[in-house]
Amino acid sequence: MKKSLQITLKDQAKIQLQATVKKTTDTFLKVHELQDVISPLYLEIEHQQINTLLELSKVSPFVLLYFDEELLFIGAAFSLNGLQSPFGISTQAKKILLLHYPTDFVLEEVVKLTFI
Repeated sequence: MKKSLQITLKDQAKIQLQATVKKTTDTFLKVHELQDVISPLYLEIEHQQINTLLELSKVSPFVLLYFDEELLFIGAAFSLNGLQSPFGISTQAKKILLLHYPTDFVLEEVVKLTFI
């Protein structure tokens, strides 16, 4: 399902985008099976385990933005390997936004995410 999201930056600038939203209870996700080619993907992880393993092969170049329960920005990771190279990460984040890289904004300036 597509939803409108808004990223707020430190200078209060707002970036609006349409993202595919996926909720899951899985602890292992093959991200390439969940996303549309280069459109943003928002993952809401709903299991009680500490970590989730994200298989990011065939997902490149992308940046993953991590958010806490209040949707405040807590960090980022990159998937910049070639499309055929095996790559995965383990994360404790339960709210993740995948964006095509490079982005039109500085990642360090992200404050929060909002559904609009």
